[in-house]
Amino acid sequence: MRRPGERVDTRLAPPVQRVPRIDSVWVHMAGLSLVFAAAGMGLSAVVDLVEHGHSTLDLLAAAAVTAVVGAAMRRFSRIPAELSPGAVFVAVCISWVLTSVAGALPYLTTGLLDGLEPALFESVSGFTCTGSSVFTAENFADATPGVLFWRQMTQWFGGMGIIVLAVAVLPFLGVGGLELIRAEAPGPTSDRLAPRVSETAKRLWAVYLVFTVASIIALLLTGIGWFDSAGLALALVSTGGFAPEAASIGTYDSVAVELVLVVGMIIGGASFTLLYAALRGRPLDYLRNAEFRGYILAMALGMGLVALFLAGSGMAPGESLRMAVFNVATLATSTGFGNATGAGSPGDFAEWVPAAQVVLVLFMWVGGMTGSTSGGMKVLRAQVMARVAWRELRRAERPRAVLPLKQGRDVLAEDVVGRIAGFVLLYIVIVLAATLALTLAGNDVLTGFSGAVSAMGNMGPALGEAGPASSFAVYSAAERMILAALMLVGRLEVFPTVLTVVIIGRWIARRVPGRA
Repeated sequence: MRRPGERVDTRLAPPVQRVPRIDSVWVHMAGLSLVFAAAGMGLSAVVDLVEHGHSTLDLLAAAAVTAVVGAAMRRFSRIPAELSPGAVFVAVCISWVLTSVAGALPYLTTGLLDGLEPALFESVSGFTCTGSSVFTAENFADATPGVLFWRQMTQWFGGMGIIVLAVAVLPFLGVGGLELIRAEAPGPTSDRLAPRVSETAKRLWAVYLVFTVASIIALLLTGIGWFDSAGLALALVSTGGFAPEAASIGTYDSVAVELVLVVGMIIGGASFTLLYAALRGRPLDYLRNAEFRGYILAMALGMGLVALFLAGSGMAPGESLRMAVFNVATLATSTGFGNATGAGSPGDFAEWVPAAQVVLVLFMWVGGMTGSTSGGMKVLRAQVMARVAWRELRRAERPRAVLPLKQGRDVLAEDVVGRIAGFVLLYIVIVLAATLALTLAGNDVLTGFSGAVSAMGNMGPALGEAGPASSFAVYSAAERMILAALMLVGRLEVFPTVLTVVIIGRWIARRVPGRA
């Protein structure tokens, strides 16, 4: 035995064996994302137990598999000291794909969905906050509370972003963390709320949590119960669109519920930077923001036009205003809730007059603001492209005039304008290509086109056969995989996902025998 004060000769002690780690940002971030997803599955299992469901063990099994894989990936990898933009984009995209695959496990372990494809589609739709679903009335009847809660949780995770959550708990990422946030955040800008990147991520998630709690309380006051209030709040703050009931918001047929959701959707579709400023005592920052003013003005104009079109088609004035306000808000913010009580009901906008549907499709293209959880091309890009068109008209009259573009009081650099124009063009090309594929597969033009626009904009419902009173089960398995790919492109934005495909393609090409 060693006496007190006696030194131990460590020269003969065996060397400490360190676990070998690979330098891979995508392996490390994907592993951490899976760990967070496993925690969500575990929470869903607790909800199932509390609500006397029978899928608790199935959810725990899915959580265990996801946690083991995620922990192993994180344990045997590390983030390199330097991160290239390409590596960041690849890390974010692969993390989202793998997390979506893991998110399908609860649907499979519980046997709720038959086969990997529908489970994967539902998972991708949830994490990308699209809200398109293959669930039928039978699926809702068979689903346990825990599975339904997990379905809502996928949206909540995807809304603010799992990578942003990872940066919040990994402060050593530094500038690389900011690049990860920018690669994941929807829109062309990502504002820093604090000098430290991890502090920015924490504040974003803090605002997100406050918004979530406030939404739960507001919905509870409408009298719909804690489970539905929590589930709808998770979808509301993420502008996701899933609901814990088969008929979505039409289940409640409540003006009070719809008003709470409309207010929440408008807030969720606006920039979280502005919400953070409002919570810090600067609510007038909303009015000072040119994009927000355009966002509110366009929505108000759309609500008024749709109400007029519906009233002109024979719908009662009060009913037409209610339907217009809710459905314009749900599509302008890319939330995708539906208040149709059934096929052919007033909220089934697939049956509205064509003029009203055209207005809705325009909002499905644009979506909400940059820096929000909303999808679509974003209001800022639409404003810039409108100003570009107006400038070219003025140049036709005054060819030598110097006409800078402004967003509010700020002059936009020409390279920024060029990137936005390139984004919009590529966005349109991808939607049209997907529309061609869907129509060649046998869908009518309206169902194919609106499905592509909805998936790319993370909207949820479409028109035609995939309207709000239906589901995306009308598409075939191959067609749904095309739509799922569009959802990921729309959520992670065009340039990062296209660049990721190019980088992975080059990596594969370099390893093909006979190629340099």
